Amino acid sequence: MHEESHKTIESPQSQWWLAKNGVAEGPLSHREISDALKSNRIRSADYAYSSVEKEWKPLSAWSEFESGTEESALQPPPVPPVDSYTVEPLLTNPRLPAMANWICIYSLQISPWLWCLYTFSEIISGTALKEKAPLMGVEALAMIISMLVSLGVTISLFIGGIRLRALSRSGPNIIILSIVVATAAHLLLSLGVMMIIAMTDQNSFTSKTVAVELIDYFILIVALCEGAFLLTSLFWLRRNARFLPLA
Repeated sequence: MHEESHKTIESPQSQWWLAKNGVAEGPLSHREISDALKSNRIRSADYAYSSVEKEWKPLSAWSEFESGTEESALQPPPVPPVDSYTVEPLLTNPRLPAMANWICIYSLQISPWLWCLYTFSEIISGTALKEKAPLMGVEALAMIISMLVSLGVTISLFIGGIRLRALSRSGPNIIILSIVVATAAHLLLSLGVMMIIAMTDQNSFTSKTVAVELIDYFILIVALCEGAFLLTSLFWLRRNARFLPLA
């Protein structure tokens, strides 16, 4: 009787998977897992997936190993639970695809720093018009509105990134709305700047140093790269948000 039970345990139909830092390793046999436990290569707290019960549980929670059908053994297990990860990332979520994690990284880390960079560059560059120019006040007001709008969008993106990382369904919606508002605001401000340039005499513009011009060119390149990423994120979220594991 004991020999028959031992053969059942060692049957090739009995399949198991172990969660190793979010990756399912397997299939493994009962003997392989037992040997790994005895040699301390794995812990009883590690998660294991049974081809019979089709769920992830710590090894200590399995009272005994059962054999399954060959069909069940051939089916790959689902994604291991988040609890099986040794270290939880600060800016990403293992359950999200790579593009969604890049959006989280941008919203939580890159976007706030870019706002600081843009604000610092505007303070250094100053206004393009001289102090006595007729439209100098309009330009200064446009700069203030631009900084406030950018700050609001940055905060909104940060909130959306937090919710997306937490697998909240409102996360993609907040990020999409923020990108649309930012795009519309920048288009309107750009149109206003072009109108100011067209209505201003060339003698009313201030002369800039080479260093300031280099900073302006660098900021322009960064802004173009950011704009390309935002548009890519917008189209990606509009197309794939419904497929994300959100609650």
